[in-house]
Amino acid sequence: MKLGQKINQTKTLRNHVEESQTLSRPLAARCCFHTNTSQDLKKKLDGSCVSGNRNGMEKIKCDTEAVDSSIKSIFSERGDLDFAEQLWCKMKCVSSYQELIACFTLVLESLECGEIQPWIHHGSGSLLSKLIQQSYHGKMEAVSLTGITPVQMLLEIGLDKMKKDYVSFFIGQELATLTSLDCFISTSVDLQEQVHCVQKLHHMLEIMVSCTVLLQFKHESLFPWTQICIKYYRENPLDEKHVFQLPVSSALVKTFCQDSHLEVWKVDISSGHGPKEVKTTWQVSTNPPVEHMMSNSTGLLSDSTVNAGIEEKMYFITVVKCSQVHFR
Repeated sequence: MKLGQKINQTKTLRNHVEESQTLSRPLAARCCFHTNTSQDLKKKLDGSCVSGNRNGMEKIKCDTEAVDSSIKSIFSERGDLDFAEQLWCKMKCVSSYQELIACFTLVLESLECGEIQPWIHHGSGSLLSKLIQQSYHGKMEAVSLTGITPVQMLLEIGLDKMKKDYVSFFIGQELATLTSLDCFISTSVDLQEQVHCVQKLHHMLEIMVSCTVLLQFKHESLFPWTQICIKYYRENPLDEKHVFQLPVSSALVKTFCQDSHLEVWKVDISSGHGPKEVKTTWQVSTNPPVEHMMSNSTGLLSDSTVNAGIEEKMYFITVVKCSQVHFR
């Protein structure tokens, strides 16, 4: 199951917990994995380019598959899964509500009579983890597996596992510290907010993996970008359409720009500080903003001076902005 689908599964489970629905029909029929939030990157890119030419769509499909493959390899199962995480891996595809109850009944009975004494990670906040800890001392609180309780228990262990997966990635790649990620893995907030936090982590992962796979950026660039994303999501709700302003030196993208034959260029140039700051924006495109510019060469630039020997490409100035200059 793809990571985006796992997130959507937890979102669906959370919705059922919130709505307190009577769960009598098969769970699998209700878990249809809605795609309105953490959508699979492939669907997002393909959907945004329906009107593009065939070569462009094939390029996007190739890039998307590369990103998907990289995410899948990154999230190959960790070697330190505790009992609750392994249980999630087995139970996430249960076929009915009755089967869900049967699984948890078997686990709780085995814990209560001491048949199993599984280990769990420190800091796990799920109800099942608390019951496992209680079983170490030979006394467990009674839990009624009725209503939404089994679904909530499944949602909790799923969220616990996915949060640990993301933390393992960001810390393992030396892109963040546990302290900086604390706000995303807290169990003190309600389940809805925990699902949103997991979606934020997934969005940040997509950005970093895309920059690594498609742009070949290294750790020295990825680290500050991760901090920018973390800072934004600490203070703002999930917004997958948000445009992050990630600083990058021209040297890092020089080869990429030369090989990609970009059709639209935008450059922001800033100088000075405070009231004396001047910001100039230039945007050029291979497509003219109006048709008559093709005939009189108005606003034309050429790349022949920087790409000698290559077929000449003409660019049209489509946007020019300059902030007001303040004098004293």
